Amino acid sequence: MERFQYHLFNPRALTADTVQLSNDVYDLWKTVYKDVLGKVGEPLNPDDFHRCDVIVALTDNNKVFGFHMYSAFDLRSDALRDHHYMKAFDDLIIRKFQQRGINTMMSMEYLTVSPEYRSRSSEVNWSEIIIALGSKVMEAGGWDCLVGTARRDLNVRRKSAKSGANYFGSVIKMNYECEILMTKYGEVQPLSDPKHAELVEALWAAKANHTQILDENRIAVPLKKVA
Repeated sequence: MERFQYHLFNPRALTADTVQLSNDVYDLWKTVYKDVLGKVGEPLNPDDFHRCDVIVALTDNNKVFGFHMYSAFDLRSDALRDHHYMKAFDDLIIRKFQQRGINTMMSMEYLTVSPEYRSRSSEVNWSEIIIALGSKVMEAGGWDCLVGTARRDLNVRRKSAKSGANYFGSVIKMNYECEILMTKYGEVQPLSDPKHAELVEALWAAKANHTQILDENRIAVPLKKVA
C-alpha cells in the first residue's frame, strides 16, 4: 500500500509540492479527454480543469494513474445556476434536490483511471476506490451532497451505488448519454468488499491534503442498510 498515495490539491492555488502533480494530472486529462470528446465532435475546454475547487489524484510511486475533479455549487445562487455545468439539470431535477433539503453540492467530474490500472488487469477496482474516497471529501468538505453526470456506457452507476449513490435521472452531456448520480451527506456507505474498504481507509488516513477545506469531524457515521 505504501507505493500508493492519495492527493488533494486546488489547481488555482499551487505550491511547490503540487505544481508537478497538477501538471501531470493535466497532461493525463488532456490525453484522455481530447480523444474521448473528439469522437463525438466536442472540444476539450481547459477552463474545466482550472475552475475546479479540488482535484484528487492517485499515484503509484509518484506516477499519476487516476484522478477526479470536484467543484462546489450552491443552488441558492442564480449565478451558479447559470454555470454551464448546471445547465444539464432542468427545473424538475433542481426541485428534486431542493425537496431533499439540498442547497450545496460537490460535483464529481472526469473520473479517470489509466488503462493499465483498470479492473480487468488489476486486483483493485480503482474507480470504486476513487468514488469512495470522493464521498469522504464531500462529507469532510461540508457539502450537502455529491453529484455526478456519468456516462451510461461506463457503468459508473453500478460502481457509485456501492458507496450509496442514488440515480436522479438522465441527461445528454457533451454528446454522451449520462446518468445523474447523487449521494447525500449522511447516506454514504462503506464498500462491501473488506479489502477495498480497508484500502479506502488506509489511503484516506495517509492522504496528502494540500487544501484548506477538509474537517474530519464532519464525516458522518454510515447508516446501516436494512436487510
